[in-house]
Amino acid sequence: MGTTDIISLVKNNLLYFQMWTEVELLQDVLPWKENTLSLLKGRPPHKLSNDTEDTVGDHGMSPVQQTEFILPINMSQYKENFLTLECLSQVFTQLCDSVTERILLAIINDDGTIVYYFVYKGVRKPKRN
Repeated sequence: MGTTDIISLVKNNLLYFQMWTEVELLQDVLPWKENTLSLLKGRPPHKLSNDTEDTVGDHGMSPVQQTEFILPINMSQYKENFLTLECLSQVFTQLCDSVTERILLAIINDDGTIVYYFVYKGVRKPKRN
């Protein structure tokens, strides 16, 4: 599955299944291990976490209006040590806004299923249950 296929699959999943709005591909790319990484950004229909003091996203906006950044990768890239701490650090510094605290990692399996995980910039204190 090529990079454009992965991006298209995640974008369509966010728009038509997850009901996100304003999903678009960012122009900047990050060359990494003979591949290129690109970010999507968009607005989810509801708050993505249950943190009471969530400072992630666009400051001063309600949670529904927060813009989230999404990094689509293929499951084979995830398994092959493609996604390292160095890679994620470069994604945050080169592809994201300076105020971005987290991204959503979209991992696509060979059968087309997508799972989403939060990846935070730096160490983050666990939330209370």
